[in-house]
Amino acid sequence: MAPPVMSEPPRRKILSLKNPPPLPVPPPAPAPAPEPPAGAWKCKPCGTRLDVPEDSDPEAVVRCPSCNANLGKAGQFLSDPPGKVRARKA
Repeated sequence: MAPPVMSEPPRRKILSLKNPPPLPVPPPAPAPAPEPPAGAWKCKPCGTRLDVPEDSDPEAVVRCPSCNANLGKAGQFLSDPPGKVRARKA
């Protein structure tokens, strides 16, 4: 007596999704940074923003409002290019 031949069961139908997955949406482009005012500076030691008024005395000492660091003289900030000061253009 020969062993019975085992046949594979019929394959099931491949199911499809009713709602396909959504396509990936790229994130929106970042908004451009606002333009800082003309006299805006950043303190190098602490990073606080400050403004040096154009009508200030050139020999007046400019200090950071946050950490009270001596950043330089007002004349150095107002010259073009700026003199040696402890601040960066914002």
